[in-house]
Amino acid sequence: MKIHESIKEIRDEPSSQVIVIGWIVVVLFLAFLVLFTAPFGDLLGPSAWAVVSTLHGMLAVLGAIVTTVAGYLGWKLFIGQLKGNGDLRMTSALSVLTAAATIIFGNWIYIAYRAPGGPRAFFLENNPEIHEVFFEFKEFIALFILPLAVATAYTIWTYRDTLSQDKPLRTTVALILVTTWLISMMTFVLRAAITKLRSV
Repeated sequence: MKIHESIKEIRDEPSSQVIVIGWIVVVLFLAFLVLFTAPFGDLLGPSAWAVVSTLHGMLAVLGAIVTTVAGYLGWKLFIGQLKGNGDLRMTSALSVLTAAATIIFGNWIYIAYRAPGGPRAFFLENNPEIHEVFFEFKEFIALFILPLAVATAYTIWTYRDTLSQDKPLRTTVALILVTTWLISMMTFVLRAAITKLRSV
């Protein structure tokens, strides 16, 4: 009976290696598609900050995808439908990496945002509420994503064998994953709005 249940669990959940290879294949395919179908200059734009801005934006999109998957897996964990957690472990690790990289490039592009004649000066002169509400709120709330992702990943990897049986722990992890997803979506939408209004 136990062997049958183990085989069923293996069929229900892909291995960590399959998940990692799947992510790598998707990213390489998208990179190949973009590099060979779009003019490179048009892809990045004329700004001196184009490469940094593009990397920040791509990482933000990847982060939005990863936190969405993590939030979905957190919901499955909360309702008790996630027995194995290999995919949740890998997704939590990817959340930490994408959050850290997005913050690094976001802080880098912040130099251009605050530069004389940059978007900050434009917003403060023409519409200070955009800077105060959209940008500052987005920047500070976005910084919560990394510690939440680290705490979640640490908990999932530390308690991986007992996580699905421990209801208070799995509820806490699920709530943090959903909170991280909500913050990620909020900052993603505000980032897109600011870029549309005035890019670097």
